[in-house]
Amino acid sequence: MSDVLGVPGDFFPARIERIEQVTPLIKVFSLAADPERFQARAGQWLDLAIPGPGEPVIGGYSVVSAPSADGRLQLAIKYADHHAVTHHLHTVSRVGDQVWITTGQGSFYFEPGMSREVVLLGAGIGVTPLMSILRFIDAEAPDVQVQLVYSVASRHEVLFADELARLARSPNIHVTLTVTRDAEDWLGHTGRISHHLLESLHLPRGALFYYCGSREFIDDMTELLTAWGIPEQQLKYEKWW
Repeated sequence: MSDVLGVPGDFFPARIERIEQVTPLIKVFSLAADPERFQARAGQWLDLAIPGPGEPVIGGYSVVSAPSADGRLQLAIKYADHHAVTHHLHTVSRVGDQVWITTGQGSFYFEPGMSREVVLLGAGIGVTPLMSILRFIDAEAPDVQVQLVYSVASRHEVLFADELARLARSPNIHVTLTVTRDAEDWLGHTGRISHHLLESLHLPRGALFYYCGSREFIDDMTELLTAWGIPEQQLKYEKWW
């Protein structure tokens, strides 16, 4: 049980070990928690609480790190001044601070044996749970073929760009980036993830399709993939509302 006033009993402490500004609007927070208490499957999210003088403020965030046994994890969080926890983390939190988290939650995850083929479709900050899955496959499941298709407004907003370039050199990992707005200095794909783009990538129709992003993106991908003939049981999506 939590011994901090107002923090629900299923929360436990985690220490901020590192804070990195990785894009103009996104910071990566590396946390350390009790490994006996924190566990997460690749792709899951957690709740994070900031205790205060009144009720604690709580926000949900996808874990971007692959599952580990040492209680360490990463969150990639995009700045938002209208979201109390996010605003606090970006403007107030420092290395060494303590926050309160839950264990991994949700049915959006990948584990060995679920499929030998995986397609990950992400828009903007929606790539965060997909990074966890991609990192897990790279580390633990080299027999799984995985394709990430990642849409951003600008090339400067690509999260973990260097790591993605390295991962794409693995024989079982394929990464496709597409820029939707600020594409003047971009030589790759442009525009939103579309039927035409997915067709050009020759994606496996028997794969599990994971996708995450805005409400509009989820609706668009569900409509596109359904029209493409992908059965509902192969569609896995994350909603934040």
